[in-house]
Amino acid sequence: MSGQDRVTLEILRPAAGGESLAHHDGRTVFVAGAIPGETVDAEITGESRRVLRARTVEVREASPHRVTDRRIALGVPGAGGLEFAHVALVHSRALKEQAAADQLERIGGLDASQVGFRVLPAPLEAAAESASREGAPDTEGAPDREGVLDGTAWRTRVQSAVDADGRLGMLAPGSHTVIPYDAGIIPLAVDEVNALGLTDLRLPGVTRVEVAAGHDSGAVVLRGGGAREQAEAVVSQTRDWPGEWSILAEAGTRARGRGARNRGGRFARPLHTVQGDGWVRERVPGVDRDLRVRGDGFWQVHRDAAAVLVSSVRSAVGDPDGGTVLDLYCGAGLLGIGLAEQGHSIAGIEGSAQAVADAVANARGLDARFDVGRVEGAPDFAAARTAVLDPPRTGAGPAVVDALLASSVQRIVHVSCDGATLARDLKRLVAGGFRVSSVVAHDLFPVTGHLEFVAVLDR
Repeated sequence: MSGQDRVTLEILRPAAGGESLAHHDGRTVFVAGAIPGETVDAEITGESRRVLRARTVEVREASPHRVTDRRIALGVPGAGGLEFAHVALVHSRALKEQAAADQLERIGGLDASQVGFRVLPAPLEAAAESASREGAPDTEGAPDREGVLDGTAWRTRVQSAVDADGRLGMLAPGSHTVIPYDAGIIPLAVDEVNALGLTDLRLPGVTRVEVAAGHDSGAVVLRGGGAREQAEAVVSQTRDWPGEWSILAEAGTRARGRGARNRGGRFARPLHTVQGDGWVRERVPGVDRDLRVRGDGFWQVHRDAAAVLVSSVRSAVGDPDGGTVLDLYCGAGLLGIGLAEQGHSIAGIEGSAQAVADAVANARGLDARFDVGRVEGAPDFAAARTAVLDPPRTGAGPAVVDALLASSVQRIVHVSCDGATLARDLKRLVAGGFRVSSVVAHDLFPVTGHLEFVAVLDR
C-alpha cells in the first residue's frame, strides 16, 4: 500500500498513546484521530508486514464523545502531542483507562480489576467538572474554568520548537516541521505562562524554548546556536512579568564526558545564566517548605501533579517504622522530602548531579541524604525495607529490578509515566516474589495519551 492510500475502518477499541485500533486486510491498524465506535476514512501513513498506521481524514459515523478538534482554536492545526484533541475530556480518561488496563494485562500479566486499577482526574479538572455540574459560579482568581474543563490549561512547564524564521510553535507528528502558534497562546499552558507573551517574539537561530513557571518565579531556557544572541530580547520582555524570572541560554560547545545517566537521557550543551539565579521556586500543598529546582531541571508539568504524587506516595508508604526509605531517581527531592517531613529517614540517589544539589538544598534540616550515582548501585539497599522509585519513561529496567529483588526491601512504591514500561517492571518484580497490591493512574496529562501511575508492591 502507498502512503496516500485511503481505507474505510471500523474503530474497535483504544490503543496506548492515544491511538485507536482497527483491522484491515488481515492487519492491525493503529489510527490517529479516531474514537472507538466510529467509522472513518483514514490515510495510511506507515506499514509493516502485520501492522498499518493511519490518520483519520473523514468521519463517516461520529462518536457522541467527539468534539471540535481543540488544535484549531489553539492555533496549531495538525500539531502532535495532543492525541485526544478531538475527544471530550471525561471520555478521554475512560479511553486511557481501557488502554492502560490492556497494557497491565497483556505486558504485565496482571488482572487490572484485581489490583483496583482506575484513572483519577487531577484536582484542578475534578473541581472544575464538579462546579460545572452543580452550576456554581466562577471564583475570582481561579484558573479559567472553560480551559480547565477542556483540558487546555494545566502545564506549568512547556517546550516550544522554533522555526527558521524564529517563530515558536509545536512539531507536526513524527516530523521536525514546526507549526507556529497562530492564536497568541501556547497550547495547554497555564494562564501564568500565556501572560508572558512569548508567542509574540521572533528568535531566529534558537531551536527550542523551554518555560518553567513556579511560585512567584520562573525560568526561560533558550537552546540552539543563536541562543546567546537572542537572550536579550527575552530579558527585555521580562520587565513586565510578575515575579522573579531567570533567563538561561545554551552555550556554543557541547559538554565533554559521558557523566552519570540523567532522566532525560541526553547530553545537553552547558547553559549560561543571562539573568536571575537560575532556579524556579515551587510551593507544593502538603509540603511545609518551598522547594527549588534548576530552570532546566525535571519537575512535574501539571499544576496539581507534585501535590497529587506526594499525597499518593505518603499514603502508600505509610507511617514511619524506624527504617530507611530508599528514594530512587530522587530528582530534586520532592517525594523523599514529602516523606521526610512525616518522620521517615530518606536515602536518595539520582544520576544528575544538578538535581541532587537541588535535593540537598531542599532537604536541609531533614533526615534525608541524597547522593549522585547509578540507582542499581545504591549503598542503602541492604538496610531499607521500603523503596520509592520514579524512573524516566524508559522504566527502571532489569538492573534496578534485580537490585530490588536481591535487597531487604519489603514494599515498593513505583511511580511511572509510561504504562508499558511499568507493566514490564511489575512483571519482573512479581516473578521475583513481589505481589502487586494496587495500581492507580492519575490523569496529569489531559488531552494527551499519557498518564502518571502509582503502583504498590509487597512481599
